[in-house]
Amino acid sequence: MSIWMQSTLELRGGDRSAFIATMKELVALVEAEGWYLVTAFEQMTGRLHTAVDVWKLPDLDAYARGLAALRASPRFPEMAKVLADSIERETVVLGATAAWVPEGR
Repeated sequence: MSIWMQSTLELRGGDRSAFIATMKELVALVEAEGWYLVTAFEQMTGRLHTAVDVWKLPDLDAYARGLAALRASPRFPEMAKVLADSIERETVVLGATAAWVPEGR
């Protein structure tokens, strides 16, 4: 059974070029552990400087595997600093496909 993960990132204002570069690197690391970035978007309404990532994980254990891969990366200290400087607050939600979603989606 696939697991869905939503990560809502409330970002600080300012230049996001380092954040974007770090996120591209992060995506490659966790996708190697089975995560799949379905989509990501930056809000046009509501709180400005908010991004939402929607991930598909093969199982619940993949979440821990992805985090372990990040921590094991030699670049993790630099990545963690950029993320800490860029993200004011992150909310992560894990869930399963709802019963009312049409079959095959």
